[in-house]
Amino acid sequence: MIIENINIINFGKLSDFQLDLTEGVNIIEGKNESGKSTICSFIKFVMYGLPSKAEEREHAISWKSGNCAGSLTVREGERTYRIEREAVAVKNSEGKITYRERTAVYDGETGKQAFKSTAPGEVFFGIPRAVFESTAFVGQLEGSKVGGKTLSEAAENILFSADESVNTKKAIKKLDEARVYLYHKNKRGGKIYDYVNERTILAESLDEAQRNSAQIINLEGSARAISEARVTAKQRLSSVNDELALYERYGIKKNCLKLLEEKKKSENAAQRLHELMTHDRYGESDMTDERFIELMESEKFELATLERDFANAEDSLDGITKKLEKMNAKLNNFQHLGENETRDDLIENAQNARKSKNLLLKICALLGVFGVALVISALALPLLAVFGLIGIIGAGVLFAICARKGKTEASIYRRFGCSTRAEFEELLVAAQNDKVAIALIEDSKAEALRKKEDTEETLETRKARICAILADSKFDITGNIHMDMDNAVALAKSSLENMRSIAQEKSTADAKMQDIAAILSAFHDEEKERAITENFNEEAMENFDFATKKRERDFLVLSINSQTEKLHDIECELASLSSVHARPAEIAQSISALDGKIESLTEKFEAYMLAIEAIEAASGKLRDAVSPKIAKTSSKMLAGLSGGKYRVVFMDSDFGMSYSDGGITRDVSSLSAGTSDIAYISLRLALIDTLCKEFMPPLVFDESFARLDSERLALALSLINTTLRKNTQAIIFTCHEREKAIAKNVIKANTLSI
Repeated sequence: MIIENINIINFGKLSDFQLDLTEGVNIIEGKNESGKSTICSFIKFVMYGLPSKAEEREHAISWKSGNCAGSLTVREGERTYRIEREAVAVKNSEGKITYRERTAVYDGETGKQAFKSTAPGEVFFGIPRAVFESTAFVGQLEGSKVGGKTLSEAAENILFSADESVNTKKAIKKLDEARVYLYHKNKRGGKIYDYVNERTILAESLDEAQRNSAQIINLEGSARAISEARVTAKQRLSSVNDELALYERYGIKKNCLKLLEEKKKSENAAQRLHELMTHDRYGESDMTDERFIELMESEKFELATLERDFANAEDSLDGITKKLEKMNAKLNNFQHLGENETRDDLIENAQNARKSKNLLLKICALLGVFGVALVISALALPLLAVFGLIGIIGAGVLFAICARKGKTEASIYRRFGCSTRAEFEELLVAAQNDKVAIALIEDSKAEALRKKEDTEETLETRKARICAILADSKFDITGNIHMDMDNAVALAKSSLENMRSIAQEKSTADAKMQDIAAILSAFHDEEKERAITENFNEEAMENFDFATKKRERDFLVLSINSQTEKLHDIECELASLSSVHARPAEIAQSISALDGKIESLTEKFEAYMLAIEAIEAASGKLRDAVSPKIAKTSSKMLAGLSGGKYRVVFMDSDFGMSYSDGGITRDVSSLSAGTSDIAYISLRLALIDTLCKEFMPPLVFDESFARLDSERLALALSLINTTLRKNTQAIIFTCHEREKAIAKNVIKANTLSI
């Protein structure tokens, strides 16, 4: 087959691109990133559709148009075809990307569509995508491999049946499924097993037929009695159902009236809410009662904070003023004492009295402890008690002296206007630094006065702001800011509570409407219309004992079901007994028929087993026969490409390659990069030669010879040219001019640049 024209509308990074090709070898040279690999991918896309890998699909879709589209014009023998394919990326309801493809093959002469619902690659090449990519499509060979179960199974199918879709494993699987349907390997399932069990049951029934006559008569009598009771129960059930249905319609009517009542309540509440909203005290502002309450709470907090700050400022100023006055009084007294008697003598007397008092207190404590210890020890030596009492008395005398000293010290403090020693010492310090102390206290007073004035100004500003808010919101202002705020908040809360109460009424009515509507939705409109227009005996309906009637209905239903089950069981038992008792000849005839079925199915089962064994043996022989042939062809090609250095290639059933260099057999991956590449090229060409007997696909090489030296490249080009048959072609993409230069000397090739 020949690809004559490649027309890319949109694919990857290429758009509005065309390329004309000829029969034989085509060498297409282009710089890196010029789109050579994109053209190769486009050929696969047209022939087989989008690839399965998500990232390859994304690369195929043009980011400009959101789709990929184009066509190939091909020639097969004397006929030409145009193969068109388009794919569009769309998002599904879950936001995931999905792809929609459309493909069509048109006859170049008639213009009619051909080969519907079939992949063009399988039609024209005769091989599936996996085989095409593993044979005729050769990319950059670094790290590549040929083989695997997918390729080997497809090759086996093609060789075995001339159709890659006819899978021998599938055929064996279907035969095995048919075998399992007939008989399981463990002999515990399958159709034959079921027939054998059925025959056993029939044989047992035939043996029991003579023992069941009396039981059949008894069962028939029981069946008649139960049937009569069931008829009576059904008649009563019909009457009870009529009564319950009447009461149900009465309930429907009551619910319909209740629905209208709740609807009216909801509408009234909505109207009241609307009236309150349209007479809002806040006018056209966005203020609401709820927001006003929040604002007032915030303002009350801020106001209380400012009032507390103002009170603290006043207290601080008063404290500093009193302290200054007291300090001035003490200093005046101190100066006054200095005029009448010597201050230094009084200070010295006070200090001496304090020192004497402290010393006497320590001695008093020691004597007291010593005296108590001696008194306690007097139990052993009575004489010690006397000394102990003397010590305690001495401690008491010293304590009295200390008290007098303390009074003397306190009297001196009082003469200076001080009540404690700390105040006295503070007075002494102040007296020594009287001008500095007074100046500091006066500075503190000035600062406290300034803070009080600032706080008072801020407080008044806040009060003015609150009054403005109250006035704007149409609340009364009496001059008592706290009372005005409390009254406004109380009114707002009352209004808000009223609106919430009305809203709750509406919500309650709406909820009841929904509940009633849910109950009524279980009934058809015809039932509701009938119930509304029907007249009921109100007294009878109000006194109707629904629970009792429902229990009676449930009891009747259970009774009828129980009677039906009993009748069914009796009928089944009668059927079983009657079949054995009344028609033993028919049972024997059935057993004979089952014997015939078992024999026939057993013959089929044995035939399936023989077929499975035969196909498995033939499949194994086919692989064993084909692998050497492909190995022989690829060995011949490898010998030519390697200049005769490597002549023997081995191959396993999955087309995995190994070679021998005359000594040890090694995997082909141990060869040098260039030699490994020509080995895989040889295998691919050999596979094509074997698998594609009728139609050879175009050989596509995408930068496949980068690791070959010039000598082996010349041999490879010559081998490819020799391998091509009539009406076939090879397409070689390269970023070097080396291929074109070497091709001029070894083969005739069509050279292009992109």
